[in-house]
Amino acid sequence: MSEFIEEFYYGNASGKVTDEWFMQLSHKYEVERMELKAKIAELRKRINNIGAMQQNKENFINAIRRFMEMKKLTAPLLRELIDKITVYETEGVGKNRSQRVMIHYKFIGYIEIPECGKNYRADTRKGVAVEYVTKSA
Repeated sequence: MSEFIEEFYYGNASGKVTDEWFMQLSHKYEVERMELKAKIAELRKRINNIGAMQQNKENFINAIRRFMEMKKLTAPLLRELIDKITVYETEGVGKNRSQRVMIHYKFIGYIEIPECGKNYRADTRKGVAVEYVTKSA
């Protein structure tokens, strides 16, 4: 493309191409060049994001593999796997109390439990039950 512009410039300098036509085409070329430059920058950014996502996926899979092989849950493993836990205010009173807890995993963030038709409930100790609530519930 630059060869074309160069020839066009020499054509303008020699008088074969009018100044008006040269200005119109050089402006069009400059606009296209700037659009392509912006598109290249955006594509490079997307490639970097994809690379980071791939690395996060691999790190998460490695942490999960260690988690699946463990015989005992340890604090170092939890620190490796969990980024943060968000605990919300308790709602309700008495036996009808509930509290929302969100676990944000390292490398992937919060995982929304997919809709499965019903919630999963487990009694953990006397008077305490954990219920995994799906998105639609």
